[in-house]
Amino acid sequence: MTDLRSPAAARRDDLVDSCVVLVATIVLLGGFAGLFEGVRWALDVVSVLVPVTVVAAAVRLWSPTWATPFGALTAVLLVVWVFVPGTTVLGVPTRGSWRGLLELSEDARRVIVEEVAPITPPDSVVLVVTVAFVVVLVLADAVARQAWRVPLLGLLWATMLVVPSVIAMEIAPWWVFAGSAAAWLWLWWSDTRHVGVVPTGAAVLTAGGAVVAALALPLVGPEVRPTSSSLGVTETTVFGRGINPMIDLGRNLRRSDVRQVLTYTTESTEGVYLKAATLRQFTGRTWAPSPMLMSADSEGVEQVADDIEVETIRTTVRIDDLRSSYLPIPYPATRVEGLTGDWEWLIDGGTVRATGRTTTRDQDYVVQSLDRRPTAEQARRSRTSGRGLDAYRNLPASVPEVVVSTARRVTAGATTDYDRMLRLQDWLRSEFTYSVEAPVEGGYDGNGLDVMAEFLSERAGYCVHFASTLAVMGRVLDVPTRIAVGYAPGTRLRTSARDGSTFRVDSDDLHAWTEVHLQDIGWVPFDATPGIGTGTEFAEEERPDAPQDAESAAPAPDEPSEQSTLTPEDDAATTAQDAESSSTWRSVLPAVVLIGLLGAAPGGLRVLRRRRRWGSASSEAWWREVGDTARDLGIEPDPVETPRRFAARLVEHGADPAALDRLVLEVEHGRYARTAVVEPRVDEARRVVDTLSATAPRRVRWLARIMPRSLLP
Repeated sequence: MTDLRSPAAARRDDLVDSCVVLVATIVLLGGFAGLFEGVRWALDVVSVLVPVTVVAAAVRLWSPTWATPFGALTAVLLVVWVFVPGTTVLGVPTRGSWRGLLELSEDARRVIVEEVAPITPPDSVVLVVTVAFVVVLVLADAVARQAWRVPLLGLLWATMLVVPSVIAMEIAPWWVFAGSAAAWLWLWWSDTRHVGVVPTGAAVLTAGGAVVAALALPLVGPEVRPTSSSLGVTETTVFGRGINPMIDLGRNLRRSDVRQVLTYTTESTEGVYLKAATLRQFTGRTWAPSPMLMSADSEGVEQVADDIEVETIRTTVRIDDLRSSYLPIPYPATRVEGLTGDWEWLIDGGTVRATGRTTTRDQDYVVQSLDRRPTAEQARRSRTSGRGLDAYRNLPASVPEVVVSTARRVTAGATTDYDRMLRLQDWLRSEFTYSVEAPVEGGYDGNGLDVMAEFLSERAGYCVHFASTLAVMGRVLDVPTRIAVGYAPGTRLRTSARDGSTFRVDSDDLHAWTEVHLQDIGWVPFDATPGIGTGTEFAEEERPDAPQDAESAAPAPDEPSEQSTLTPEDDAATTAQDAESSSTWRSVLPAVVLIGLLGAAPGGLRVLRRRRRWGSASSEAWWREVGDTARDLGIEPDPVETPRRFAARLVEHGADPAALDRLVLEVEHGRYARTAVVEPRVDEARRVVDTLSATAPRRVRWLARIMPRSLLP
């Protein structure tokens, strides 16, 4: 169809479309605000997006064909200049530029896998975000002027909204949905042939419904939660919002703005470690969160042999400044009281996790846990656990020789798992020094095998290095190990004979330690970090007290209270895998239904319009239906064409000539004759529509049903 716009009007419309695409892309950045702290990262992204848009728009005025290539080239140059400026020669990228970008990308991959939102993003992560949004901008700018491709643009933008929602477990703000929806509707309307046509009621209804849905979805939509992937992408949530595990743990410890996270009062004579998450999967590069294992041995009193002394202790925890989806609790816990919101047990690790929108914020709860007190002799009698714990022995094939030889040298002569781990723990605590700065200055800040050899040489690091090294050395010796992340005991505030001891836990008490499985005792913490907490070492002599029966030590169930009481036995997440699946489907189903209804709305409106026209006795209504059907199939009517000229084009696309000629004759007589000389027959119009649709390709017919263009003005 001939473009009736003047050259000046066409250039103006192209410029407006470019601005709409740029604004929509910047609005989409708002969906990522929950992942990153501060605004500097967003300014860096915008500083690349704006010049790319300006260059593409300027080139389009000269040659539309070259607008997208020049925009892409500008994007590449800007990314190099912003992120690896020292690698260029007179501004021209070199081989070092691509090497630098590749190294940043690798670092970004590590950060994304290991850290939890929200974070202060390093340059590597900002690079990945910038590249992603530049690609989205260039693609959107390329297709925004072709109405039949605008729905694909909507799908692209929707994908950019899904990514941060899945990672941060929060739906993007309403204004992000509204802004992107408004931009999408504008592009669809502005690039559709609508000269002199007033928007129809159906089109207005569709547009209004889309905007209303965009505003309502963030408020009524289901909670989005991350999952583990079988393709190697690990679950990003360990603590949830507010705390970052492992690698980012060091960054937290190096911060100067120390704050009080929580206080707790315990019956234990010493402070307790508060565990929040368990990491058992070691890839060689990092430790990954442990999934919910329904087939794992239950953790707690059931693992303890009858001759092991066990005491139940009560710990009251009050959260002061922590927003997390994982609950800090003593291990192994048997009961949690006083929680508000929705919580579930994770069997593998004995931790408690929030569901839905629940977090630890302002929680005040009481935990009953077990204080296991085996003797050293009982620990030595603990034989190597069965092969059912092989997942906790797995190691990559290429463990550095220095790690293997050191583990064997330090434990030479030890004949039991307990003695081996005790020697390794004591060696690390006595021969190494604690430092959060040395690994950064020495370039070995991490928890993978690539930095472990350097750590053993420098003999300085913080809890991440000690916990990871002890766990890997244990696995080298065929001992089941894993990493616990949470809080060290903290600082004692006061001691009361009646209430016990009260401790304050600050943000710099964030800690990682190693857990070792000893048969008939369970998972035992070993803390190899010097100066933090206390190392594990059981008494050499038998205790004079009669050992307490573990089963009797377990707390008896209390009467239900107004607040939530959580135990591993009564939580659905610890009894059946399908409980989690059922919960997931209950949360996802409303979104699926809503998306399905919105997707079916245009096709439904089109069917209603066709039925109304077929029920009319007017040949003019039938002719409008033929025109709309042609438009749905990609045959655009021309406002200056006569019915007979348009009919000739329809014959070329497969419409029945005889039926079409009869219908055109009816239309012409209805418009120009004083009296009707041709009797209107709806069968002729139906025949034209049927033959026109039958000759169109299947893909075109499906698009016509799902996204009918005739609903647009």
